[in-house]
Amino acid sequence: MLSRFRSGHLPFPRANTARVALLTLVATIGSTLLAADQVDASKSTTTQSSTPSTHPKEALKKSVSIKVKLRSGARVHGLISSFDGEGIDGEGVIEIDEPKPKRGKITTDFKRLRWTEIATSDLETLAERVLDERQADDLVLQGELMLLIGADASANKAFVRAVKLDPATKPAVELARTRATAAILRVETEERVAKSALMSERIPKSGAQPWPVLTLDEQLAAIAEMKTRAQTICSDAGIRPNMVETRYFLLFSAAEPAAMQECARSLDAMYEKVLELFGIPAGLNLFWGKAVILLEQTEDEFRAVEAAGFKSMTPRGVVGLCHQMGPMVFVNMFWSNDQDRFDSTLIHETVHGIMHRYFSAERLPAWADEGLSEYIASVSFKSSPVDKGRLPQALDYIRSGRSVAAVMRLNYDDRSWPGPDAIGYAVGYAAIKLMVRQQPDAFGRWIRAVKGGKPWEQALSEDFGHSVDAFAPTVEQWYRTKN
Repeated sequence: MLSRFRSGHLPFPRANTARVALLTLVATIGSTLLAADQVDASKSTTTQSSTPSTHPKEALKKSVSIKVKLRSGARVHGLISSFDGEGIDGEGVIEIDEPKPKRGKITTDFKRLRWTEIATSDLETLAERVLDERQADDLVLQGELMLLIGADASANKAFVRAVKLDPATKPAVELARTRATAAILRVETEERVAKSALMSERIPKSGAQPWPVLTLDEQLAAIAEMKTRAQTICSDAGIRPNMVETRYFLLFSAAEPAAMQECARSLDAMYEKVLELFGIPAGLNLFWGKAVILLEQTEDEFRAVEAAGFKSMTPRGVVGLCHQMGPMVFVNMFWSNDQDRFDSTLIHETVHGIMHRYFSAERLPAWADEGLSEYIASVSFKSSPVDKGRLPQALDYIRSGRSVAAVMRLNYDDRSWPGPDAIGYAVGYAAIKLMVRQQPDAFGRWIRAVKGGKPWEQALSEDFGHSVDAFAPTVEQWYRTKN
């Protein structure tokens, strides 16, 4: 579902991430993709060997000129004279632009390049120029390279042609698939570790315990455990859903496959947008394994799952909840007839899960925790009901002379949240909306300070620039006169 979700720009602060360092890191990771001493069969999802490509060095009958980009952003031009399973040999020049404000170029010679140092946009074309499609072993290598860059259709085409040319290459094709799977998993892990470090650099540390960054084995085990737990919960609740696995989520539902696939795509798009909003490196999976999304067909099934899986006696009328169990994230929902409400609630609850896993388990105060989730849901698709539902309630509260500061001090621990008539959601949403509109950079600093362990009121004063007693009147004044 989430059919109206749009992954366009949302007005949140963007961080200046260490882009050059990340590009260099990606190039370094890519250069080890097929290295023999880096591949461990025990870390593959299959049981076959994952030794590096055994394609021997092969001299080209005629040198091939190249002009390609590397993953690092550098440019290469020269001549290729030979190749093997790991890379190409030749002579040429590598150029990279000097950091601004300089306008020069740094150049160095190259004798050897690994296939996986080459930008994915150029690798397929280069492989077609260098490899001989009349030779089965060249086609096997081409298929393996295409798998590494995600060109599955091209890979399958190359593998089929290889086996057709020489049926004896069938074991080599299976081995190439295994190597590619192991390499992809390894690179994803190395990128996740590096991106987690980049994210962590931006968090001012004030005593929060950061979430551990899992190794490949730990991440695979965590994904398997999340699947098992979700299946057990569904079984105990008496439902038999199907599963769709995405880059970040495990979606369980008995809905039509097309609806599940649409929902899965939208969830990943929404997740990527939230990363962008907070300056978190793109593609970083924050979850322990992956987050589980449970979507039931009816309210009774939803309540059965709540009772069986989370020991919760949920009152009627609740559409969805996010359960944060240690490092694990579960979102439980049921398909509502009100599509806009369903979409909005799913985004809201999933944002809770993302924020739980953002650097540490430190939590924003209730008004901001809920207000932020409401805000992201409000701007995620055009027909979101959040603004129409929450803002009039907040305006009525504020214009009747009641205190925003009192709402900001409601909390989960003493059960004062969400206040009379659930006013905390409306006022929290209005406050977050104003913070993002007027001081987006300071808002981002405040969130990072809280996630780093600084008490939220102290962080509001030091990192956002206003104490509660100074900020609350600003919110009241704004909404009395501007809206």
